[in-house]
Amino acid sequence: MKKIVIYWKWWIGKSTTSTHLSVAFAKKWLRVLQVWCDPKHDSCKRILQWVKNIPTVIDLSKDRDIYDFTKELIVHKWRFWIDCIEAWWPIAWLWCAWRWISLMFEIFEDIGLLDDSNYDIVIFDVLWDVVCGWFASPLKIWFADEVYIVLSEEIMSLYAANNIAKAIVNYQKNWIWLSWIILNLRSNDSDKKVVEDFTAKLWSKIVWVMNRSEWILQAEKKNMTLFEFDENHPDLIKYKELSNLMLKNNNKIIPHTFSDTEFDDFIYDKFY
Repeated sequence: MKKIVIYWKWWIGKSTTSTHLSVAFAKKWLRVLQVWCDPKHDSCKRILQWVKNIPTVIDLSKDRDIYDFTKELIVHKWRFWIDCIEAWWPIAWLWCAWRWISLMFEIFEDIGLLDDSNYDIVIFDVLWDVVCGWFASPLKIWFADEVYIVLSEEIMSLYAANNIAKAIVNYQKNWIWLSWIILNLRSNDSDKKVVEDFTAKLWSKIVWVMNRSEWILQAEKKNMTLFEFDENHPDLIKYKELSNLMLKNNNKIIPHTFSDTEFDDFIYDKFY
């Protein structure tokens, strides 16, 4: 089983990359679980096309004991036979995210959800925020094998990526590795050289570049992936290529990270 964590900052690619990868893996007849860990509560909607709201693990845990959970209760299956889990829907002034996400992983362990017999691929689709430690949960408690960082060409995206790299270094004792960088451009006219230089300084490399696609935006408006919207669209070739690379990947990097001063100097040199 491959347990992949895909990290990104707000609004870099939404759930687009993870969802399209899940479908690409499923079309290879692999058993796929996609776990969404983000307050937006919308990662699986393009897979569960006609199900607008599915209960989150956190919702279900309010009125039942941890030992009352079953796989059938928290896992939702729809198109492509991809299993989907939505982790939580927060009330910011009431709930501590770390406690609830920890509880979710306790439930996973108790019901044996991530036993090798259940899945070939598990994708944790995780927002990264620079201030909240719960986003590192898959790294802290041994639920991740490979980490991919999705970057855009924007400064705050690079800043978040550096913090993700720091977390990987911190939890390397758990055998967590950085695999590759995925570049998801906000503007197709952007200079990719800045991100290439940044990635090289992390001792990693950009394995895949996705240009901003109007077709993907149109598909999302219909709550679809490109696989349903236009199965012959050339952008799908890129997602299939990325899924193939991930399946073959054994890349294990302990990243180099920037100090705050080094990061500021890098940004000043590249942007000003």
